[in-house]
Amino acid sequence: MFRRFAILLIVPLVVAGGFMLDKLMMPEPPVAPAKPPAAAPAQAPEPVATAPSQEPKPVVTARTEPAPPPVAAAPAEQTPIHIVTAPLTQERKPVVTEPPAPAPKPVVTIPPAPAPKPVVAALPPQEQKPVVSAPPASAPATVVAALPPEQPAAPIINPPLPLKRPVITEMTIPAKALFVRAKLPSVGPSRAIGYYPRGCLQGGVELPPDGPHWEVMRPARNRNWGHPELVTFLERFSRLAAKATGWPGILVGDMAQPRGGPLPYGHASHQVGLDVDIWYSPMPDHRLTEKQRNEMPPLFLVAPDRKHVNAKTWTPADAAFIRTAAEQPEVERIFVNAAIKKQLCHLEGKHHYTWMDKVRPWYGHDDHMHVRLKCPADSPHCRHQPPVPASDDCSEKALAYWFSDRVLHPKPSPKPAKPPKQITLADMPAACKTVLDAPAKHTDLTAIER
Repeated sequence: MFRRFAILLIVPLVVAGGFMLDKLMMPEPPVAPAKPPAAAPAQAPEPVATAPSQEPKPVVTARTEPAPPPVAAAPAEQTPIHIVTAPLTQERKPVVTEPPAPAPKPVVTIPPAPAPKPVVAALPPQEQKPVVSAPPASAPATVVAALPPEQPAAPIINPPLPLKRPVITEMTIPAKALFVRAKLPSVGPSRAIGYYPRGCLQGGVELPPDGPHWEVMRPARNRNWGHPELVTFLERFSRLAAKATGWPGILVGDMAQPRGGPLPYGHASHQVGLDVDIWYSPMPDHRLTEKQRNEMPPLFLVAPDRKHVNAKTWTPADAAFIRTAAEQPEVERIFVNAAIKKQLCHLEGKHHYTWMDKVRPWYGHDDHMHVRLKCPADSPHCRHQPPVPASDDCSEKALAYWFSDRVLHPKPSPKPAKPPKQITLADMPAACKTVLDAPAKHTDLTAIER
């Protein structure tokens, strides 16, 4: 306010002084006072604001105002409205008003408002994403670093590869686990395939559980299958044995599984359908129940010392029984206990019977004889066993081995013996894979019921 009043007092004096100077320089004073009342007020701010060279115009205006009567009224109305307002606005725009006004708008008001939204709101999520994801990323990094050590074990854990090749899988597991699952024979013509202790049977035939002169023992094992020639042999031999011994018939033990192959237990051979165990016990004069057939013990012909036959169980009928089987042309070999072979040699005396060459001493076989047939003509893939030597093996030297302590009383090994290598499908003839995978053949009502 004081500044404004000072300006109001100083400006008229300046204007008056200028007016006095202009009046001396200008010859026509009356023209100038007529213009200022109408134009001077509007033009005064323009020259003062834009340039100092236009001072004559405001001077003209000022000179009309200093008259004593109107000086008090005219200067007071015109100077505050036009002259004073212009300088104030001009001074405030550059100095006071304009600098502060633009500064707060962009600096204080505008920047703070947008800054927090993009900066404060956007940055926290960006910080949280790396911060939150970085720990998980580092954690899996350690886990992944731990996994590579386990990857070298992948070659060891490579059983998945056989899964892609089921053939290789079957080739690597014991074959006995595969053949025991087959409850029925395969389709196709009957063929003995492979060797007696390593082969299989195609188109196997079942020996009925009961016949005129035979009964099948241990039927729960499902091992009364064989090549047709074996079944035919047993049907004929049962009649001949009954006639030679006076027994009602014979008791038939293990033959082969429906498709042959390795057995889970009991035998290394009996795989091609040409082997059969025939008990030394005569068939009773009545039919045995299934329970009796599965549980009845066989008759042992060997004495406890295992060097002689048991005088309480051995009879001449047993010798006739073995001789009748050995005399059949299709028989390749007959395995008996060494004590039984020794007894037969004693009965033979000085005579040499050709059938005695087929009777071979072997471990066990003290409660049954093991009859093996020759390879049939219809089985080209059956491997023949080398012919027996032309000797009855009745010499003391030949029998001495079987009665040595090494055989009768073997010493236990200080180290546990390694289990024998399991026969796999890869160790068997390739045709056995086809036999194993072939559909089942239903040959009779007994097979269908099973």
